[in-house]
Amino acid sequence: MAGCFVTGTDTEVGKTQAAVLLTYALKGEGLDVGVMKPISAGGREDAVALLEAASISDTLDEVNPVSLSEPLSPNLAAEREGVTVDVEGLVSPYERLRDRHAWMIVEGAGGLLVPVNDSQTIADLAMRLDLPLIIVARAALGTINHTLLTIEAARARSLSILGVIYNHVTPSTGDPSEIESARIITERSSLPSLGIIPFISPDDDIRDHVSALDTRLILEST
Repeated sequence: MAGCFVTGTDTEVGKTQAAVLLTYALKGEGLDVGVMKPISAGGREDAVALLEAASISDTLDEVNPVSLSEPLSPNLAAEREGVTVDVEGLVSPYERLRDRHAWMIVEGAGGLLVPVNDSQTIADLAMRLDLPLIIVARAALGTINHTLLTIEAARARSLSILGVIYNHVTPSTGDPSEIESARIITERSSLPSLGIIPFISPDDDIRDHVSALDTRLILEST
């Protein structure tokens, strides 16, 4: 099964934007792409965006089986709702979607070590689904440390990593780190840059930026 698990170096790094852009890019290659946001907290907008990009008949409840009300870490949001989220319970919903599509894009919640419950993290979910990671990082100063820490955490758990997507979540300031950080991270980790996404305003059509991603490299790695 071809696919990837999209994680981030932090929250608010643009994982959904990158996953949506990746969905459009792979659909442009003629692939049947399925999407999943196993856990959402604070709203289902991310899952809706993925579903709209994929333009498939899967339902929102299938794409986003766990929807928690408050914008908190999944373990805390679930605790405050009096429910428990378990990684194992997300495997069957994923497998049903996987069996329908040629390629799956699964978006995590926050970063790899965000807790799902008292003993499991998003990393455990990625491991259980047996999908390689695509890491989304900010194209900004500070991303070297955050990204290399995420890579180290993933490798410590024997998670495969396809590469890193760098995202401008705010307009470019012209800081050299916006471009050079990707080179430095590649040199230190041997992981390729899969693209640098420019700042995309709410008025822009995200599909106009598909060329920002190296779709060929992504497909060759899976």
